[in-house]
Amino acid sequence: MTRLTRLVGIVLLCSSIVTSGSAAAPDAAQTPGETDADVAEQQSQRRPLRRVAEFAPAGVILDHTHERGEWTFSYRYVRRQRDGLLSGKRTPTAAEIQATGYQVVPRSQQANLHTFGVMYAPRDRLTFAILLPFIERRMEIDRNGARETIYSDGIGDARLVFLVPFIQKGSEKTHINVGISFPTGSIRERDAAGLRLPYSMQLGSGSWDAHWGITYIGRYRWFSWGSQFEGLYRLASNDLGYRKGTIYQASAWFAGSPSKWLSASLRLGWTRTGNVHAADSQLESSKAVNPLNDGLFQGGTRIDIGPGLNLLVPIFGGQHLALEATWPVYQRLDGLQLADQVTFTASWQWVY
Repeated sequence: MTRLTRLVGIVLLCSSIVTSGSAAAPDAAQTPGETDADVAEQQSQRRPLRRVAEFAPAGVILDHTHERGEWTFSYRYVRRQRDGLLSGKRTPTAAEIQATGYQVVPRSQQANLHTFGVMYAPRDRLTFAILLPFIERRMEIDRNGARETIYSDGIGDARLVFLVPFIQKGSEKTHINVGISFPTGSIRERDAAGLRLPYSMQLGSGSWDAHWGITYIGRYRWFSWGSQFEGLYRLASNDLGYRKGTIYQASAWFAGSPSKWLSASLRLGWTRTGNVHAADSQLESSKAVNPLNDGLFQGGTRIDIGPGLNLLVPIFGGQHLALEATWPVYQRLDGLQLADQVTFTASWQWVY
């Protein structure tokens, strides 16, 4: 009931922001005698349906801005699979793992992220986005030699983002985004025995977090390319006394589109995640039992690469469908952790 109450509250807040933004947006182009319907018709005529080349691969979010009055409703599914252990860049042997004395050894983890989003532009040079995630996590562990499965699911941290066009020249566009996420995700998830689940099984950060980024997209005939750099910074410690690490992400991609509605892409991604500052006291007391409870074993660097497909269907304004699969080509983890194997992303956007 608590999670449902949080979600209803967030939706009501988002609705009020959207309503006030729509009402407050002045129409600079409206002339005496014109009705709102006349202006809307003119806008639809001067805004042709987007080319699929204007969209980034599915693994990149907040990749475009809108003109005044445009909306996007979206759903994004991300499945991340982690299997096997790494320490630094190498795989420890069974003897080395046994020598650590850990009673709990992680074997695999699957995370499913469902994100529902709304984007709206009250002005030509301002677009805002609201993202509401729902997270499902499943992990297999060996506890004293016996295989167990632990779970967590629920609402993640909601996010409000503002996007502003920065430089636009011909078919090349750049925009910046700044935002904040709210601590709506739980940091007190427990297993069936009532023990606190590891950091990587929790649903949120427990803190207010600042987001920022810059995105560039260019296009020439049948080809498009782009890059994005983003950062996530924790503004303060949460009420359990710890602060999750800063995250930096960068992407670069190239795509070919033989038609207005279909493109294929290849993307290279880089992610650097920091370790936990301070600690959850319940996890700190058991870090000698389970490596996932160690705040200094949460960070690392990863480079991924993978193909993607984008499809634009010109019905009801515009339906944008995208698929992408990426695999790590380089991983260096801070301490004993599960290694990433594959990340699959599918997204749908309704643009009108």
